[in-house]
Amino acid sequence: MIKELLSDPASAALCKSLQGTSARQQAIADNIANIETPGYVRKEVSFAASLREAISSGDDPRSRAERISAITPFTVSDTSRAPKADGNNVDVDHEMAALAENTLEFESSATALSLKVRMLRTAINEGRR
Repeated sequence: MIKELLSDPASAALCKSLQGTSARQQAIADNIANIETPGYVRKEVSFAASLREAISSGDDPRSRAERISAITPFTVSDTSRAPKADGNNVDVDHEMAALAENTLEFESSATALSLKVRMLRTAINEGRR
């Protein structure tokens, strides 16, 4: 039943954002853990562009929510950064900034989803009176 209550595009987008930022958190942690590993190429998680595209599609809400739910965050190697002498291209300052940004995005999505669930709970409880 709760799945049906959260099957609208906004809820689907918030859930997908949580999934994507969680995967990004893991990639950032891997990058930081391998900062001194020779030849390590930093990883990035991509999902935001697909999510934006699915959200802005002009379909009916049910098919938009299904399209959003079908998005899968994926990890790619970031070869755009110049490697150091040992072949590693991880920059600790960049990773820490990405970590802070990702944390804020995760927290805002979690808060918004929590508020949505609380609003639904209130509506259900008030309907029983």
